[in-house]
Amino acid sequence: MKVMALDLGTKSCGVAVSDPTGTLARGLKNIHYPDLVYDALSNEILALVEQEKVEEIVIGYPITLSGEVKTQAKQAKRLKKILRQKSPLNVVLFDERFTTKLASHYMDASGLSKKQKDAEIDQFSAAILLQDYLQSKGSV
Repeated sequence: MKVMALDLGTKSCGVAVSDPTGTLARGLKNIHYPDLVYDALSNEILALVEQEKVEEIVIGYPITLSGEVKTQAKQAKRLKKILRQKSPLNVVLFDERFTTKLASHYMDASGLSKKQKDAEIDQFSAAILLQDYLQSKGSV
């Protein structure tokens, strides 16, 4: 089963997809959108879903270490609700703690310029999130 992961930021959303077997994750792209305009974002996500033949969507759920649900986590819930209204696909929230920090660590070691890292960090974070999700399901 092909799965898509979304790493939702305040101005961009990193997108990653799995291979058709649901084993490997790869960064696909970053979608830039106006502040909290999830209708346009959801339309672009669903166009990618169709193009990539995705069967499930995972949205990073950034709860705090103490388990608190803050603004970013509430926005993830909002996007999930919008996607579920527009699509019959299963849309799940998945703990994304440390994915951006881990992605940043790997990218610092990559030798990429700051501009290249900034351009790719969200989709790399989404790929880490997706790989974690696939492993939690026993797909890997």
